[in-house]
Amino acid sequence: MLATQVRRWVLVLGTGVFLAVGALLYATGHTAVHPSEDYAYGRLWSLWVPVAIGILLVRLLPWRTPEEDLDVKVRAALTGHPMRREVLVLLGCVVGAHLGDIVLDAAFGMVDPSLRALSYHTAKVLFLLVVPLAIMGSAGVMRYGHGPDIPAVAMRVGEGWRWAGLAAVAGYLLLSVLAPWTTPLPTPRTLPDEYSLAVRLLLTFTTSALLEEVFYRGMLQTRLELLLGRWPGIVAAALVYGIGAAVGTHVYPDPAVNLGMGIAVQGVTGLLFGYLWSRYRNLWLNFLLHTGVSALPVLPLLSEAVVLWTG
Repeated sequence: MLATQVRRWVLVLGTGVFLAVGALLYATGHTAVHPSEDYAYGRLWSLWVPVAIGILLVRLLPWRTPEEDLDVKVRAALTGHPMRREVLVLLGCVVGAHLGDIVLDAAFGMVDPSLRALSYHTAKVLFLLVVPLAIMGSAGVMRYGHGPDIPAVAMRVGEGWRWAGLAAVAGYLLLSVLAPWTTPLPTPRTLPDEYSLAVRLLLTFTTSALLEEVFYRGMLQTRLELLLGRWPGIVAAALVYGIGAAVGTHVYPDPAVNLGMGIAVQGVTGLLFGYLWSRYRNLWLNFLLHTGVSALPVLPLLSEAVVLWTG
């Protein structure tokens, strides 16, 4: 773990970025999540309030937990791993995913313009899963006796208290998804109409709900926590998540506003995702929460499909 002073500075500066971005967006009048064909009009506060309530529920349920046992398991799983080098590798993968998207977009376009919509998803699979496994996996360049993350801890959840996060998942989705004053979170890219509903659902759930949680929480945040401590690690990972989402989208014409909204929307939501993972180490909860959020853009398609099927 890095020095206490470094960890404090990371927490202070990271928190300062979130606060400054929020203040600047409100000061300049950019308080509305930009509407598009994928998501409705909404205000930033309607996204922030559910995140705050979700974090509170994670902390309260249950009040006392044997988290130390989980910390021991996590540290044991990553014993011997050069954390700093692996964090740099993972950050490089985030950059590589966006550069790969650009390259694959051009390559797929030369084959068939309709394939260009797949470049984003293909780049994410390559750089958020294949490359980290190839470099940090048990059979990768950096060879260890265990894999790149902690599947045994994250996926084999036998303790009842580690499912208490279901309350936070349900509370967040009810407040941020189903409440009439809220708006769905933006999605990185829309597939053309010729892609089937099944393909849209599969890509949405695998490259967003599943892959992002494995990479940003299971791989990146876990290592940042071991280096920086819990909340500095959560804040740092959430910032990377928000910035990565902003770089991969062009929802807002002004690049500065686009970056700010990425931090204010996906980044802030990443704080909840991160705390949910840090407290329970139950990746199923993260999958469930992220799936609920990622399903929003395809809900109209599902409704249309049901009407056609029953009609």
